[in-house]
Amino acid sequence: MIRHAALLVLPLSLAACNVERDAGNDTTAISINDQKVEGTVDQAGNLLESAAGEVKQAADEAAPAIKDAASDVGNAANRAGDKIEAGAEGAARGVREESRDNPAPANKQ
Repeated sequence: MIRHAALLVLPLSLAACNVERDAGNDTTAISINDQKVEGTVDQAGNLLESAAGEVKQAADEAAPAIKDAASDVGNAANRAGDKIEAGAEGAARGVREESRDNPAPANKQ
């Protein structure tokens, strides 16, 4: 939207210019219509304000989805951590049982 506003300002600004060519005197006069310039600036300001409103609305609408996604990622990380912890505890229990009740075989050389 901002790009569109920028693209509109230039042609509208040029429309505010009046060019008069006097071939008899070989002169060119350029004048600017202040009211058209003000109107152009007002239109560009309105477009930018509208674009800002659209960006704010999009951000407001996206915020809950981002929050939910972050929560989902956090929950998944917690579940993965729990599984890793359970696996590590099981492995440690296996090592303790092997060393206490069933010693590892002696290293024969």
